[in-house]
Amino acid sequence: MSARSLTRLDQAALRAAQRLENGHPDCATAGTTPPTASFATAESARHMLRRTLRLKPWVAIASRSDEAHPLADNATGRAFRLRLSNGAAAREFLAAYDGNQRLALSIIGACPQCGAQVPTVYIKSLADYGNWLRLGPSLGESAHFRTSPAHQDGCPIPHQPLNTPT
Repeated sequence: MSARSLTRLDQAALRAAQRLENGHPDCATAGTTPPTASFATAESARHMLRRTLRLKPWVAIASRSDEAHPLADNATGRAFRLRLSNGAAAREFLAAYDGNQRLALSIIGACPQCGAQVPTVYIKSLADYGNWLRLGPSLGESAHFRTSPAHQDGCPIPHQPLNTPT
């Protein structure tokens, strides 16, 4: 993905977030049902990200096993780390099961306290991604944010109450 393509993705996400804020419900969902636990593969995670962000088929999505995060609570399998990159700049996402046993995408970003790269917020649509670009940490967070083993030792975040939107 070129630098220009990543910039275009960000701009499209910001426009989708603005349309959603203006009452256009077509921006609210990606139109796909997340796979259940028995079907999670790197390919299904890449497909879900492609559908969620409305990426063209030729956009490369790199995937690897995430060594820090399990695929689900008490699971031995590893979550998937997905990456859109243009060389210098990149966007990373974690694909892991949420509390409802649905594969969910979280944007990987810096913890505001320790700076570690952790899952920040769930995204279900291009508009959610745009809202994260606009509002960042003020959004409700992914359940993986507080429980992420990627936080630095001594980080207070894992010990604070969950921040959800009101």
